[in-house]
Amino acid sequence: MSNLAAFFAHNKKQNGNIKRAVSKNFVDEQGKSIEWEFAPVSPERDSELKSESTKRSLITQGKRKGQYNTDFDHFKYQRLLTVESIVFPNLNDKELQDSYGVMGADVLLGKMLTIGEIAEAAAAAQEANGYEAELEDLVEEVKNS
Repeated sequence: MSNLAAFFAHNKKQNGNIKRAVSKNFVDEQGKSIEWEFAPVSPERDSELKSESTKRSLITQGKRKGQYNTDFDHFKYQRLLTVESIVFPNLNDKELQDSYGVMGADVLLGKMLTIGEIAEAAAAAQEANGYEAELEDLVEEVKNS
């Protein structure tokens, strides 16, 4: 295979889903922690999540009056990416949301997991999406927020 042929679409390796037990509070009949499944999001969906995490505000005073500030909320983006990457359990399932008395996948995740477990889920989501983030770095981010 020529060097260029290695880059053809049919030769590209596909990222597989990642399974990880992010909580000890959800167990099967044998008492074993149930694995959650994480999948990569598309670049298009990632752009949408980044847009949802970005706020533009008009500057009304000073030298930059009439211009815009752009603020990116990294923590919101990480949370949205984590929720979007989880394919099992289905956080959009109405019955699951009803069992916790919430509406919305993001709110449900916050009810289901502790902050430490959310950090573990975020690490799995990062891994599923090709980021090489270390769990310790993510835990440190959560502590500092």
